[in-house]
Order: sequence, then structure tokens, then C-alpha cells
Amino acid sequence: MAAPAPQRAGTAALAAHHWDLVAWSGRKLPEGRPLRLDFDAGRHSFSADTGCNRAGGAYRVKGRTIRFGDGKGGFASTLMACPEPGMATERAYVAILGAVRSYRIDGDRLVLRTARGATLTYRAAHKPAANAPRKFLYVSAETKPCMGVAPMTCLQVRTKESDPWQLHYGGIVGFEPQPGIEYRIRIIEEKIANPPADASSIRWTLDQVVEQRVIKRR
Repeated sequence: MAAPAPQRAGTAALAAHHWDLVAWSGRKLPEGRPLRLDFDAGRHSFSADTGCNRAGGAYRVKGRTIRFGDGKGGFASTLMACPEPGMATERAYVAILGAVRSYRIDGDRLVLRTARGATLTYRAAHKPAANAPRKFLYVSAETKPCMGVAPMTCLQVRTKESDPWQLHYGGIVGFEPQPGIEYRIRIIEEKIANPPADASSIRWTLDQVVEQRVIKRR
């Protein structure tokens, strides 16, 4: 039996974006990259970056109600150990996700609410199409000065280790390279409809960091 139209609309809206945590009632957000929450409407599953590990499982939507896992924090999770206060924050985050009972989407914000009124607020982030092509790139440990509309700094990239480095004038969404580290990454490549005159017609989004190594300066 097909899901009711409002339920399908709700799951589609949840799955249309990545959701990055921007506010947590009564708590300070952990430092570093935002905790990201994702929904897969086809599989009725979710995955969540919990700071140290990743958690996931089934989710259920009915109207404006939502349940994660078994509704009691019963999620599958990786089991990496991290220094405190990271683990304590992670336990608290998993607990509040398990206690969530309703959701609301307002523009680019997703608000999850527990029965006791605690809230998690997320901001929508671009989510590439599932069928967008993937490609592998090497990213140099060094950036180079380059000239776009104005002087700027460019990444150096190549598709094969034997290729010469090429300047990349656009950014890579979600990729924050550290100086002195060379990367091999998998990116998602998408065409942008009607880009600004001074912007690229291609968007690259980080899909996975495959390898990284420290390059010693000579």
C-alpha cells in the first residue's frame, strides 16, 4: 500500500537536503564541523554525524510526528572512542534524537522537538542528486596564487598521479583541506543551471576523503 500523500511529501522534504545542526536548546554546540543529519526517503532510514561516531537506523513520519529508531535511542552506531567532552556530548545528542517526537520545516530550517519541548534546529545544506557523476581527484598539499575576477588562491588538482597539477578556480563544497596534507578524494560533479557570469557552471561537492598524507617541505 502506498504511503499517504502528506507522509510522502514530508519524507521527500526531509530527504531533499543535508541538515546541519545550528542550535541545540539548553546546550552549547560542539566545536568543529556541524553535526549533519541525513534522510533516505526510499529506504526510510536516517544517518547522523554524532561528533565522534555515526549513528543511523529507521525513521517513521506520520503527519508532523517523527520517530528515530525505536523511539528510545535504539540506533546502530560506529564504536570509536573519543576524548571527553566529545563522548558526553555524543551521548546527549543520541539521547535527544531518540526522544524527538515532532518536526517542522520553515524555509531552510528543520526543527526537531521532544515531548518535553527541547529542540534541535538544523540549517539546510545543498544535497547533490543521487545520480550525479562521481570522480576521483588528487589535491595538492600546496595552493597557488591565481587570478579570477580578482587575485585569489587556488587548489591544485589532478585526476592521475602522473598528471601535472592543474589550478582549480572553484571551491569544493564540504572540503576543508589542511596545509601540508595531500588528499585523494571522491567528488560529486553537477552542472549549475544559469550560473552568474563570473562563476563556474560546474559545482564540485566532497563525497569522500579516500586518502591523505603529510607532505614534508623540502
